[in-house]
Amino acid sequence: MKMHVIGSLREFDDDIDFIRTILKTLRDNRVLLAHNWVDAAADRRKRQAGHQETSFDWQELVDTNISILKEVDALIVEGSRFNYSQGFQTAIALQNKKPVLNLYREDLPEYKEWPDKLFVSGISHPLFTSKPYKTQEDLEKIVGEFIDGLSAKTHELDIKLALDAPAYEKLDQPLRARVKAERAL
Repeated sequence: MKMHVIGSLREFDDDIDFIRTILKTLRDNRVLLAHNWVDAAADRRKRQAGHQETSFDWQELVDTNISILKEVDALIVEGSRFNYSQGFQTAIALQNKKPVLNLYREDLPEYKEWPDKLFVSGISHPLFTSKPYKTQEDLEKIVGEFIDGLSAKTHELDIKLALDAPAYEKLDQPLRARVKAERAL
């Protein structure tokens, strides 16, 4: 399974431990991360403290994120500091039939002050889940349950393959050998 994780760079230093908890939970559950932008962002922020970021090719960044969202199995949004980019990527993921988990800390002063704070949390879509959390332990549990739910759904798929004769033979040969060995016992 492969996932993409996004979050805001606003107040990034306050949020990085929570984002890293999400990434650790993915690793612990053997989920591949589509793109690890977190360490690069943290390093860039340290190097450019107090300076505006101007070196990005924004078109390339947007195109890369859209490509990633088409490839992954799901999207996790650390949405405590919601922004346009998170909403855009959520919409792209849902448009491509990808499950989305939106996580947010409702105890943040900023979250309490925004009048449209429930806009993202109020999305009604069968593939969209929004959950509040307070601690890193809450995050581990919520993300773990999200992964488990996706894993269960993955095993329910029926797959039909059309194979040419050589490919079929390669797949069928080990099965025949196993059946033959079982019969010999």
